[in-house]
Amino acid sequence: MKKLLPLLGLIILFSCQKESTTGGGGSIPTTDSFTVSVNNGYGAGKYKSGDTVHIFSVAYSTSQLFDTWSSTDATLLNGKDEWHTWFIMPAKNLSYSGSLKNITPVTLAFEQIRGRDRLKPVYYFFPAGHKGFVLLLHGSGGTAQHFVNSYEYQQLIKDLVNDKFGVIVTEAEESTTGMDANGDGKIRWNNIPFDSTTNVDFANLKIITDTFYNRGVTSRSKFRYSAGMSNGGNFSASVSYLFSYKAGVSYCAPSGNPIATVSTIPFQFCMARFDNNENVGPTGNANALTNSQTLTSRGICSKYYVQEHSPLYPERFARKGDITIAQSTSVFNELKSKGFLTNKNYFIGFSDAITTAYQANPTFFPVLNSLNVLQKLTVIEQIDLAVADHNMYSDYNRATLKFLNTQCL
Repeated sequence: MKKLLPLLGLIILFSCQKESTTGGGGSIPTTDSFTVSVNNGYGAGKYKSGDTVHIFSVAYSTSQLFDTWSSTDATLLNGKDEWHTWFIMPAKNLSYSGSLKNITPVTLAFEQIRGRDRLKPVYYFFPAGHKGFVLLLHGSGGTAQHFVNSYEYQQLIKDLVNDKFGVIVTEAEESTTGMDANGDGKIRWNNIPFDSTTNVDFANLKIITDTFYNRGVTSRSKFRYSAGMSNGGNFSASVSYLFSYKAGVSYCAPSGNPIATVSTIPFQFCMARFDNNENVGPTGNANALTNSQTLTSRGICSKYYVQEHSPLYPERFARKGDITIAQSTSVFNELKSKGFLTNKNYFIGFSDAITTAYQANPTFFPVLNSLNVLQKLTVIEQIDLAVADHNMYSDYNRATLKFLNTQCL
């Protein structure tokens, strides 16, 4: 399920993260202060030992990927190959350097493929020599088109293809028809009934993958995987179990106790620390951890990650490329001057605070007001990501790649 953003009277859908029990903005105060230097990235500054320090890569283009953080102290990092990572500050100065690598931009093919009852929109890419393919699943209210046009999903697609995974993106039957077929009040994937004959969503996925087999684009000897966000995360657990996939991944969804008690498929949970979605929240995060532990206790590989609350930095809003660094810095300074950031630059509360204040008095925010609608939405999305709310995120892409490749090996 995605968060609805009431900005300028528009209803915009956004979608959802670290293996840890620590992180965020806490600190253990000391009298000493040490320096963090960051090359090709952000997060440099003075910190006390015990502080949680976040570092971020510079923005990169469609023809680039983040590579790694290099340092003699790289072992301190929660994820040295993630574009955004964090560490606990020791009692010494540190220096990190981020590197990028060039890739061939990924252009997804698109066509309408006949499903069980109707044509389905399908986006796909199978790199030469692909090791298998990943079925990518949107959240409630989502569509295939929204998925492939969303920045955070695009980063996952880039990472997958660069690692020789094929990708297939389609959409729930309710998304194609625009009708709530089961009357649950949502447009989304349906897990029940649990079979590929009477359940049209399962049937469509089987038919679409069979189409690629029949064309010789891929083969049945290739491993299959699934990854989904929110309702798509729950559906990923069902799909991977029903069709005996190699592994599955869920973002911002606990994915169901019944599946955890019977599935034999390795499964990874990527949650968001301050997920404010009504169907997730702290209870959903706790349930995801319980389900991961249930799988592990049954001898099934499972990983559990949580995206942590991270500070904003002046260049953050330029990450997607639709806002310049100068504009981003001005937005940051405006948020800071209007009292929306702590002294450590953590956003206070959720993005609703700024949308509500902006709608009440747009002229009070001259910088934000100067942006176009899509740029304003970028600002809101980046705030949602920084506060670790219900949103698809790319902070654990490399952890996801590792899980798909090796599971718990």
